[in-house]
Amino acid sequence: MAVQIFDFVDVEEKAEALGCNIPTGMALLPRNFESAESKDALVHERSAWTVRTLFRDNGIAETPLEREGEIFYGVVEKGLGEWILPIIFVSSALLNQNPHIISIALGVISNYVTDLFRRIPDYKNVKLDIVIETGKKTYIKVSYEGPVSGLEEVERIATKISLLD
Repeated sequence: MAVQIFDFVDVEEKAEALGCNIPTGMALLPRNFESAESKDALVHERSAWTVRTLFRDNGIAETPLEREGEIFYGVVEKGLGEWILPIIFVSSALLNQNPHIISIALGVISNYVTDLFRRIPDYKNVKLDIVIETGKKTYIKVSYEGPVSGLEEVERIATKISLLD
């Protein structure tokens, strides 16, 4: 299990520069959001559509980066027993309104992946990045790779970061 913490680009500025919707709450960011030079270059993890459905079915609102009628390409990069999630962005405004949103979102994902992995006997790995906007208008990325059970540690770290002023 490995959790790493990094600085991340200003999500609002980058979305605006790319001509995307500016996320105001929770959003799924394409895997190459930081480095993309144009909107046409953005690529979502294939799991983004599943996560969107899970969020919608569980009452978690998400601001798509894509404008109406747009679709970003998807890429499938997984092996048996591995699930790569899209980058989950959580704004400081959403965290102020609902400080438990990270816990709720990761709980929904954890339940789904646990059920998904029940059919796989051996190695079970999740890759997840969460980008949190702090009250200081800084963006911090928490990266995780490991078993589903490690999402509890990601939640603890992400929640602590969300409280930074």
